[in-house]
Amino acid sequence: MQRLLIALLLPAFCSLTASAASDEAFRRLVGASEENPIDATWLITNPSFETGDISGWTVSCNDTPFLESDPEVAARRDYTMSGKEGDWLFNAYRWWAASLSIGQEIAEVPSGEYRLTATVCTWAGRNVYLAANGATASATGQGDQTGIRVSLSLSVGLDGVLKIEAGSNAQWWISGHEGETQTFFKLDDLRLTCTRLFDTRQLGSFTAAALNVDGLPETILGVIKVNEGGPGSDGTKHISRYLAEKAYDIIGVSEDFNYHGSLMTALSSNYACGTHRGSISLSDFSYPFDTDGLNLLWKASAASATNESWTRWTSTTSTDGNQYVKKGFRHYDVYVCGGQAIDVYVLHMDAGDAISSREAQWQQLADAINSANASRPKLVIGDTNSRWTREDIRTNFCQRLTLYDVADPWALLWRNGVTPTTDMADLTDESDVADLSRYEVVDKILLINPIADGLKLYPASFHIEQDYTYGHVNGTDESKWLGDHRPVVVDIRLADVHEVTTVIGDVNRDGDITIADVTALVNIILGKDDAEPHAYDHRAADTNRDGDITIADVTALVNIILDK
Repeated sequence: MQRLLIALLLPAFCSLTASAASDEAFRRLVGASEENPIDATWLITNPSFETGDISGWTVSCNDTPFLESDPEVAARRDYTMSGKEGDWLFNAYRWWAASLSIGQEIAEVPSGEYRLTATVCTWAGRNVYLAANGATASATGQGDQTGIRVSLSLSVGLDGVLKIEAGSNAQWWISGHEGETQTFFKLDDLRLTCTRLFDTRQLGSFTAAALNVDGLPETILGVIKVNEGGPGSDGTKHISRYLAEKAYDIIGVSEDFNYHGSLMTALSSNYACGTHRGSISLSDFSYPFDTDGLNLLWKASAASATNESWTRWTSTTSTDGNQYVKKGFRHYDVYVCGGQAIDVYVLHMDAGDAISSREAQWQQLADAINSANASRPKLVIGDTNSRWTREDIRTNFCQRLTLYDVADPWALLWRNGVTPTTDMADLTDESDVADLSRYEVVDKILLINPIADGLKLYPASFHIEQDYTYGHVNGTDESKWLGDHRPVVVDIRLADVHEVTTVIGDVNRDGDITIADVTALVNIILGKDDAEPHAYDHRAADTNRDGDITIADVTALVNIILDK
């Protein structure tokens, strides 16, 4: 039977697709751990420049591609440094360059945790760095021939992309020549090891948007000015048309006060929403007004939501309008990607100079998340009135979450994974609002993932809508914004992630992958191993990692055997 099975499957093994290549990379790294790191340097193209050139690499000068031919920015055989591996190394020297760097982007890297090391060199007292996927290691130079071994830990996510960069910034190296600049560094012997491997299965995707809809009334009783120049009822209908066109799957809104009906005019046929807790009106006066202005809208074809709850902030400020409404956060059980459950928190934090109140609100939100279902990933959506450079979000929120990792898609995708800190300058440069590397807004979408194996959220893209104007809706050139905030939008992937603790293909658990494993796999498919505990490793049997054990896994398993 075994020979017949192989004969039937052999025609399927005539070509190696990109997917098969990715599977091969995964198989080579199975079993990796901190105690048993597995070499993955083969994923890097030309890691020690032994091709005699910089094939596989891209050089940048002053943050733009370096297209010139320069013998001092090239692989060199006649230059040396201690710790050099092989005959060649990369040398970068440039007069008047503000910065020089060399990088490489690698696709189809198995999801997991890795360690990257390299030998670097620069002038004494100068700085040289090695970076990858948001992690950075730096060293202070010890002379132009003294190599320094640097290393860093990094993660590769669902996208399977590994970005490596090394470089240095300009400084004159002789005292008295401060007005002149040169940049110099050397790089050689990059090595990559895998210390933890994840089996990642994508379950689907959805879009999430955060939007302050600016729904305060222009006046109260026609006399008291509240939101002069706001969109009002007619403008909110334009916002509704805009959102209907964009068709985001989940929309977390704030300041949904007086124009909720207008907001839903173009959305009611395709969207459902949470509870509208009322308008601001002196005709039914209570102080503060018994409304939060929060809501969650979801496209019925892509998501559903239940178990709405509301929590008021326990620490608030009685200035800047915060005293007039009951601000807080809402929680929803949301089902996406075929019914997978996630938690969604929609919020509006205090406005104005209330830094201490906002930091207390971050703490309250963290405590609520810590008390929630620890197996679910979570989304935080809303007008935080916070900036990483102003409020200490890291201490008051991120570090307070005991079982979760926090990701800001803006920082992850536009700032190389580096979240700003309170000792940095403000990053709200409006000279180019499309330059998201330096343009932070207070409307945020945060991804909160359990540290443990299971469902996880990954951002695929982040953007702030540039066409949120009356002209876009009306088909004119009118550039006025529809409201005082533009939608913040994240394209999100949901995946089932598990650390690999078994050897894919070793179905019978004997430590090797042979034809005997094909027999064991067929027995599983025929239902001959359905009693717990299983005689065979069912996770190892899912050789094509699609979540099911079928005849397709037999094909994949035989491919593994033949590749050996």
